[in-house]
Amino acid sequence: MPLILLPLLRFLIAVLSISIARARRPLAVVSHAVDAAMLAWLAASLARGTPVGWTLGSGSAGIGISMTGDRIGMTFAALAWGLSLAVNVYIWRDRLRPYFFLLVHLLVGACYAVSFTQDLFNAYLLFELLTLVSFLLVGYERRPRQIWASLRYLILSSFGMSVFLFGVGIVYAHCGTLDVGVLRPLIAASAGEPWVLLAAALLTTGIGVKAGVFLFSLWLPAAHARAMPAVSALLSGVVIKMGVLELFRLADVFPLRLPLIVLGSITGILGIAYAVTVHDIKKMLAFHTLSQIGYVLIGFGADTPVARLGALTYAVAHGLFKALLFLSAGDASAHVGSADDRTLTEHKARIPRATRIALAVGVLGIVGLPPLAGFDAKAILEDGLSSLGPRIIVWLLSIGTVLSFAKFVPFLFARSTVRAERPRACAYAWLGGLIVAFWPVSVLMTSVPLCLAALGGMHLIESLGSLLAGAGLYMLVRRRTLRLPQAIFRLEESPLIILLGFFLVFVLLFISGSAG
Repeated sequence: MPLILLPLLRFLIAVLSISIARARRPLAVVSHAVDAAMLAWLAASLARGTPVGWTLGSGSAGIGISMTGDRIGMTFAALAWGLSLAVNVYIWRDRLRPYFFLLVHLLVGACYAVSFTQDLFNAYLLFELLTLVSFLLVGYERRPRQIWASLRYLILSSFGMSVFLFGVGIVYAHCGTLDVGVLRPLIAASAGEPWVLLAAALLTTGIGVKAGVFLFSLWLPAAHARAMPAVSALLSGVVIKMGVLELFRLADVFPLRLPLIVLGSITGILGIAYAVTVHDIKKMLAFHTLSQIGYVLIGFGADTPVARLGALTYAVAHGLFKALLFLSAGDASAHVGSADDRTLTEHKARIPRATRIALAVGVLGIVGLPPLAGFDAKAILEDGLSSLGPRIIVWLLSIGTVLSFAKFVPFLFARSTVRAERPRACAYAWLGGLIVAFWPVSVLMTSVPLCLAALGGMHLIESLGSLLAGAGLYMLVRRRTLRLPQAIFRLEESPLIILLGFFLVFVLLFISGSAG
């Protein structure tokens, strides 16, 4: 029952938040307490090895809408709970309209449902709900740039989900079911057939628009950079992860190993390349949402048990430090009056100390300083990579991450008498504490031997080497102006690039099928 109660109770509290406006904050507290209890029950059931499932409308397999409480779903649901808690604490004193709380509850409830659903059409409906809610949240403050960014997000996301729906139709026409568990043997028996390749390419392309894959999620930099900090934290930390989760589900059914590795490499490298060229720190963080998804796709595309666990762990780590960075960067920009890194450096004394500490923890986490969250998760992921090519890509991405985040260093150190608001300091402490003490979290998601291996000498040397190489590279290029094409982010160009991405995925599927 918790599988269905988690989203339904959130939807109910969403309605109550706008119906009883004065109680919206107490209702948020109640919702998190109830969710924590149900998630704890699910975690205990998984630890005991007790299967947790729920099906609506059927008695036979493949008929009806099924939900399953597996490790992947539980992990992403817990991430949604933790980040929504941080965001609610962060905005505790902000004067936000009741419908903002309505939208946040709807978003979290939809994320719970996506985490556990096993039905492709149900996933389509839930992603459409996430699209609508995210569109309204991005444009919440009704500023012209926000409105345009939200409209671009709505149009491209709707285009992507239409492509996804075509894939759903092809699968149903040939298999007569949309249940992921039932589809697995059916697709395996038809491996290499043209309709399987077409369906896989359509589904991957459609969900790639939601998952932060560079060729498909071209709406992301503007939407994440223009939204208010709390919304950016939810979009980057939670909503993007729902697309990643669905790619994980699809990879269990379709032969997506090669497409995921290639898309992950493209996403990681281009995301960093664009991040290096911008001075707006919120936009840089948005590009890094794309680049960090590259790690996750490469890890899951490697298709080894350890790499998959590493990818799952890194997805959680990324959600934590990216949410912390968006929240603290938004607060710093508000105090200085600009998100430009040069202006932030010039007026760094205006940034509250707690905000600068939060920024520092987030930066150290994302660049992989031992033993913080980024280091631990990345080391587990690397241990699961069996070939040299993906390892080199991951190492290059690590250096590029250090290179781009080096521009944060000048405004992280200053004497300041400005104090951060207590709720915001508490939100920073919650997320920062999880980043610093991430090792026990990774043990829960993987195992003690894997986490001990991640602390090995070679990983420590590689991490420190990446830090030194990235810092040295920054000293060489910091005064140079790099120009990259910006037309790809225009609304009239983006659908064409998404279609090119579809053909790329189809070709990669064909190549992997021929090789198999």
